[in-house]
Amino acid sequence: NNSNDEESNEKRQDDKKKSAFASILRSKGFAWLANSNVAAMYWSHAGSSFEMQCLGRWWATLQREQWPEEAVDDILIDFDDISHDDFSMTVEESDQYTVGDRRQEIVLIGQGLGNIDRQDVIKEALDNCLLTDDEFDLFKDLRVDEKALSTAFVNSFEVQMMTY
Repeated sequence: NNSNDEESNEKRQDDKKKSAFASILRSKGFAWLANSNVAAMYWSHAGSSFEMQCLGRWWATLQREQWPEEAVDDILIDFDDISHDDFSMTVEESDQYTVGDRRQEIVLIGQGLGNIDRQDVIKEALDNCLLTDDEFDLFKDLRVDEKALSTAFVNSFEVQMMTY
């Protein structure tokens, strides 16, 4: 009986997820994946097509002298702390750990997304993709070693560099 109840509840949860995600017609934005501290990923989805491409580097990974002078103020708008500096931060400073412009910023477009229950299902599913505190601690320890990051956090997506 208990096993049937659990299976029934699991199926209901699964159906809720499928319904919520089926209502998303398009999504796009930026993603920061744990397998790289450098790569700024572009997320693009329409219908049954999904693509994740490397857009380039996060601004935080470049020395500020390399930033276009006329764009500095606009770049800093996306920083979690405008004094963030990848090049002077030590692992010991991880209590005040900042990430610069690295982020998850995804826009979802679809029907019925104003429904709070549907939003909760989608939010929970996406939150489950984020690193746990222990995983983030490991990330911070490995952040300067791209090879170690790609080994610790395997990415099953085929990633291409975006070209214009």
